[in-house]
Amino acid sequence: MLFTTDAPIAEKMRKMRDRIRWQQSALTRRQIDQTQLVIDDAQPSTDSFTFMVLGDSGTGRYHGDSPQRQVAEALWAYGKEARFTLHTGDVVYLVGSREQYPENFIAPYREHLLGGETPQQIAYDRMVFNRPFLPTLGNHDYYDLPLLAGVASGVTRPLR
Repeated sequence: MLFTTDAPIAEKMRKMRDRIRWQQSALTRRQIDQTQLVIDDAQPSTDSFTFMVLGDSGTGRYHGDSPQRQVAEALWAYGKEARFTLHTGDVVYLVGSREQYPENFIAPYREHLLGGETPQQIAYDRMVFNRPFLPTLGNHDYYDLPLLAGVASGVTRPLR
């Protein structure tokens, strides 16, 4: 019995083409230049800048440890000069179900979020970052399991 199925790659590519279009009418109507990225981070404009890139950070607890917390602490310690952070995907594992964001992303990255002193009060779909944080969806980020499948995923974690 399958709780969730993964669409074939061709189907995923077709959906991406439908969702992301060059010179899409909504963008051209607003006169948004798709050839540049402008980040208003209230920093003085310079010719050079530093940014951070990370990905596949959403493992959750692993043998009593939190790998994301270690990554978040390193970002906080070494990334104070960075103008923005680019996350290349897979913010949470196993799937991007809303139940996994508090433990797998919000709590570990709390210093990077407004209201981070009380991470349990931050909604997964209302996160606001202290600095520009640009996430890209990975294959683990876009699933949202039904409640029963999410519970089964959590219960079987020790077996995996």
